[in-house]
Amino acid sequence: MEQKNSKEEILQSIRKHKARFPDVATEVLYKPPVSGLSPEKLRDEFKQSLKTAGANVMEIEKRVIEETVTSLWNDAPDFTKPEIRAEYAASCSLEKLDKIEHLVLQGNFGVAENGAIWIEDKDFPNRLLPFITQRLILRMDVEAIVPTMQDAYRRIDIKKTGFGVFISGPSKTADIEQSLVYGAHGAKELTVLLVSNNITA
Repeated sequence: MEQKNSKEEILQSIRKHKARFPDVATEVLYKPPVSGLSPEKLRDEFKQSLKTAGANVMEIEKRVIEETVTSLWNDAPDFTKPEIRAEYAASCSLEKLDKIEHLVLQGNFGVAENGAIWIEDKDFPNRLLPFITQRLILRMDVEAIVPTMQDAYRRIDIKKTGFGVFISGPSKTADIEQSLVYGAHGAKELTVLLVSNNITA
């Protein structure tokens, strides 16, 4: 009897001093999105997040985007063009893909808080492309920036998306002998072209 009372006292003490953990569903994952940020503030935060992640960022006017891409990456397949998407179909050989050093993809939108850019396979028919290239160039409309990942998930229609991925910065890991290694799981270098109708200071 005494042992039973002792056990009950212990259990009551545990219940009384039980640590309170946050309700993940209501307190962590679904915080209200940041509101009231101006387009300029979103752009600046997005650019800073990309640079922190190790990406290169260029702001380019729409009227010179083709000229800029050609002058900087003349040999890069540009998957914003239908003929290039047709050339590198899902059935494309690994040998052909292995020769790609640079490639240009269209980014659908970006996230200011972490620099992540959402891309979908409607813009690149072979799903290996963003990961097999050495240097990835993402074009994105500067107005297509949302504040948080919560806002980003609201924009993704999984019923219409076959495959998509967020990319933020070049691929890197520090799990190998505690040394920072670039290109372990994807491109060694990421350049983001923020395209606008007019560049303002």
